[in-house]
Amino acid sequence: MFELYVFSYNILSLKCAILAARLVIVAELWIGLGLLSNVWKRFVDSCTLLMLTGFTLFLGYAALIGRTDSCQCMGSLLEMNPLQSILKNALLLLVLLVAMYAKPWNWKPRWFVWLPVLLAPLVTVFILSAPDNWLFGPSEEVYNKEELQKAIAPSGELAPLNLDEGRHLLAFVTPGCPMCKMADEKLTYICNRNKLDTAEFVYFIPAHDSTIVPLTRDSNSFLYPGYLIRSMTFALITYGQRPIVFLMEDGEVKTTYHYRNIDEEQIVDFLTDED
Repeated sequence: MFELYVFSYNILSLKCAILAARLVIVAELWIGLGLLSNVWKRFVDSCTLLMLTGFTLFLGYAALIGRTDSCQCMGSLLEMNPLQSILKNALLLLVLLVAMYAKPWNWKPRWFVWLPVLLAPLVTVFILSAPDNWLFGPSEEVYNKEELQKAIAPSGELAPLNLDEGRHLLAFVTPGCPMCKMADEKLTYICNRNKLDTAEFVYFIPAHDSTIVPLTRDSNSFLYPGYLIRSMTFALITYGQRPIVFLMEDGEVKTTYHYRNIDEEQIVDFLTDED
């Protein structure tokens, strides 16, 4: 979730945000090891001071622009809004200022000692939480092509949406599904960051009603134009898999995604290419 928080500021691309989030964690681990070992004390203390100051200034910016969501610095264990995180950082800065005057150990490890110690956090983070774009490239998700074509045909259930013409992004999701929420957040930030036309994003949510019902956005629904469709139609097209995202041109599916392999550049190119 930290990578999505970084991505939500629309400063970095999705791929860069995924990488930056992990490098921040690696840097924190390096600083933690330095503080525990008390080696290179002046350098480590300076890095700690700079990082805490940088995080605090960033949280101040988040508070100024009205963000109230957690920065995910403690993960899901403890959620804090920017003001609470600033207070936490202020206390840490006071502790750091006291620790900076502690007497350093008189120990200078050789390179063959500190190099593996520095590499360990880097390797551990990227193994335990490998970037999605390293593990999952665009792939052909399993879905029922015949049922999708039947639904968007002139006599089909989805015919009023004219999905057989032009380019569209279709997302089959269910409320309460954490993977669907993650896919929705990625697509939301991609759209906002690249100023894409929200009319090209269409969400489908299963319901018992046999008629397409437009879904009005509220705190419990999804961002883009959404429609309730029959649960049977949803299940027949997706085989019950969700989320599943389609890039569709003139009724033909060009690319499919699940929640982890969503590709920002590919989506933007597809929806903005005029050829």
